[in-house]
Amino acid sequence: MAQSDRGRFERTPLRESKALITVAICTLNRAVSVRRTIESLAAMEVPDNLPWEVLVVNNNCTDHTDAVIASFAGRLPIRREFEPRRGLSNARNRAVDAADGDYIVWTDDDVVVGIGWLLAYAEAFSRWPQAAVFGGPITPRYAPPVPKWFSESEALLRNSVFGGRDFGDEAVPLLAGGRLPFGPNFAVRAAEQRRFRYNPRLGHAPGQRRRGEELDVLDRILQSGACGYWVPTARVEHCSDASQQTLRYIARYFATVGETSAFLEAGREARLWFGVPRWMWRQLVEEWVRYQILRLISPPPVWVRHLRDYAYAWGAIRYYRGSARQQERAMGG
Repeated sequence: MAQSDRGRFERTPLRESKALITVAICTLNRAVSVRRTIESLAAMEVPDNLPWEVLVVNNNCTDHTDAVIASFAGRLPIRREFEPRRGLSNARNRAVDAADGDYIVWTDDDVVVGIGWLLAYAEAFSRWPQAAVFGGPITPRYAPPVPKWFSESEALLRNSVFGGRDFGDEAVPLLAGGRLPFGPNFAVRAAEQRRFRYNPRLGHAPGQRRRGEELDVLDRILQSGACGYWVPTARVEHCSDASQQTLRYIARYFATVGETSAFLEAGREARLWFGVPRWMWRQLVEEWVRYQILRLISPPPVWVRHLRDYAYAWGAIRYYRGSARQQERAMGG
């Protein structure tokens, strides 16, 4: 870095801290995958005068995750935190409490970050000191061999199941309720992040299959009046494995989306049948029949769409029925 650039990252700390940036990763029993992620962090180009740290939260792993983290001690400013309560929101909140940085940059344990990823965020923090939220592009990386039905349906799946995200090459504002980054690649100023915690009832905690904890937080931050920006040069790849490129996994993913939506919308639907909105039963049956028939006569993008809609309805019904049973038990029924 040129001498004229020295001092670009000087700051006035928001609190007593040791780092400008905390890179936070939450992981559960994915030692091989998280090693790949940390290796990509070690390969980044980071200016000598950029204070940063890597914080890996062990979410009660039973594999060799701790050994993987320890193996990078001489190569990265890395440390480990432990969160015994499983669930991504619990692990994220542990990272928030432990982070030393003025900004928390989040990525996942199945991501490969670009060589200029951290520098792109650091420059964005300097360019927009008033902003609280940032996000960058996510490109899915698929495991070979890719099934034919999958490659033909990839456009339908890449921005949902596989977390693809790209708002273009311009630094556009982020928007509540719409233009939001995804979990594998976003950043939040620590002051706001400590005010807006992750909801433990989202984030794949034991006993539930809901997701979207990061979208919930980002939306609430922006609705509070804060602003945010898209950082098009902060690029990552989101890696999948062969087990995720299956119909079973696709159906399971969309079922979690349906369950999450039902959780967030619960109480707004008045016309119920066995504790479930009546239209949802119809969607469940109709989409299942369409999926079964069209899989025999139509190209994959057609029947995968109906599998998606069937699984979504099934996940929502699963949530409503579970809630109804809880109410019955509470009433002694």
